[in-house]
Parts: sequence; structure tokens; C-alpha cells
Amino acid sequence: MNVKKLFDSIYYIPGPSNTGLVISKNDIYLIESGMDRKDAERIHNEIKSFFNSQNKEFRIKAIINTHSHTDHAGGNAYFKEKYKDCEIWCSKIEAGGLQNPYINGTVFCGGLLYPEIRIPYFCAEPSEATNYINKNTIVTTDDDITFTFMELPGHTFDMHGVIVKNSKGQTAMFTGDALFGHHHILKYWIPYLYDVRKYKDTLDKLAETEFDVYIPAHGEISSVIAELAELNKIAILSTEQSILNALKNGPQIHEDILASVANQNQIKLKIAQYVLIGCTLRAYLIYLWEEKKIVYKLVDNRMEWSLNNKS
Repeated sequence: MNVKKLFDSIYYIPGPSNTGLVISKNDIYLIESGMDRKDAERIHNEIKSFFNSQNKEFRIKAIINTHSHTDHAGGNAYFKEKYKDCEIWCSKIEAGGLQNPYINGTVFCGGLLYPEIRIPYFCAEPSEATNYINKNTIVTTDDDITFTFMELPGHTFDMHGVIVKNSKGQTAMFTGDALFGHHHILKYWIPYLYDVRKYKDTLDKLAETEFDVYIPAHGEISSVIAELAELNKIAILSTEQSILNALKNGPQIHEDILASVANQNQIKLKIAQYVLIGCTLRAYLIYLWEEKKIVYKLVDNRMEWSLNNKS
């Protein structure tokens, strides 16, 4: 059995994407649902083993998605089939990605998906949100478990962290992909980002919070947030510097900058990394342009980026 207790009523199930498990009497609130049907079945079996060991019945009351990426919402359809009345909560903007998973893949690829990307990891089965959440949403159960939400944009359009407080006042913050665990960020170093500025602001916001425990979707849990947020920010600054290094020898197009950044970080790009890091690189280029560190212009029908020597 792989259900880990954080506090009374608050648990999590480790996996490729950690799943929160909040138990209110016989009702279960899942925070994320797994990567696909197979992963959702693993999570379901863990829950059944946990409850069978206590001779208790249960139902999945709701799935709370921090955002619509497949590794967080890929099991929604599975659980909805098993529990017809199961609610699905997410922000209104992210709900579009649940209903039409190709939206996320199209953002990654900049158009129709590469054949290698047309797989469950990138394209979840569709699901529909039943409840919208935002920073003002408060949900309290009959046994005084409270759910509140924090805007954590940057990784996606409108990701929200999920804050759970039990009846004893103990708090757990499920951060989604607002930051990554220590070993995970050191291993991958260039996580997918949609908006670099907002992501940096999100890291600063998290660093100022004081919850009892933080559960990133990817990586180990932590009770100390400031250091983990700082490590994630160092990774961001490192990627910025890799881009500036790539431009020291003169104007470059996106593909050349991508190759240089990958080489500087000893990354051998496969299709998935080419897509995700390539998309992320565009976010960095726009951010660095906004910061007046680089400039761009069209030359012979090619978008060339160069250092802003006037800054």
C-alpha cells in the first residue's frame, strides 16, 4: 500500500505525478488524477487497498485539477466512468484544456501535433469541469476540512495551487507544477513554461507562504519552501544565461538557439524534449525581449534574435 499520511484527513499517493488524497468521512477528494487510464487504475487500487484495510466504503466525491496538462488530468475520464457523480474542479480557463486536450498539444507544437506527440501523455481523454475554482473559492466539508486556492500562473495559463486545512488547522499546499522537487529540478533543469515572468512571480509568492507542508506534483514533499523556490529560480536564471550565451556570437534563429541551449546543458533532444523545450524557449525569448536584453528582426524571411547592445 502506497498511501502516505501527511496529517489527519490529508494524504498523498506518490507517482510520476503525485496525487493528493483528502478524506472527508467516506468521501474522497483527489488532487490530480494521474497520467492516463493505467495510472488512474494504479491510484484507484491504492485507494481501495487503503480503505479495505480499514473495512470502510468510499466514493470519489471530486477530482481537483491544478491545471489541464495530461499528467495531471489524464485519469479524469477513468474516475468519471467509475463514479458517475464525481465532480471535476478546475479554473474556468484551464477547463478548456480538459474538454479539448489538443489545445495543450497545439500550444506545445505551434500547430498540428507531430505524430510522436499524439499519445496519451500529451493528449488525455476529454473530460468536463463541473465546478470552477478561483482565488476566492472556499469549500468546507461537514467535518471542517477547508479547500482554498491560490493563483500560480506561469507554467500554464491559469494554474491554481490547492490548499487543504484539516479540522486541527494543519495545512498542506499542493503546488501543481508551480515548482518542482529538489531532485526533479536538478535532473530536468529546463521545465516547461508558458510565461517566464509570471512563473518567477509565482515562485516569489510561494516563497512568502507559510503552510505546514508543500507537495509538488513532481518530486519529494517539503516543509521548507523558500529554499526550494530559490533552487527553481536558479534553474530559470541559468536558462536565461544559456540563451544570452548563445547570442554572444551574433544573431541566431530559434532553432540555432535551441541547439545551443541543449548543448550547453548536455541535453540530447528527442521529439518530446524538442517540442517542450522549444516551446519554452519561445517564452524565454519574449521575456528577455521584454526585459530589453535581446532584440529581434526579420532578415530574409527568418526571425533573428540578437543581444541588445543598447541596453
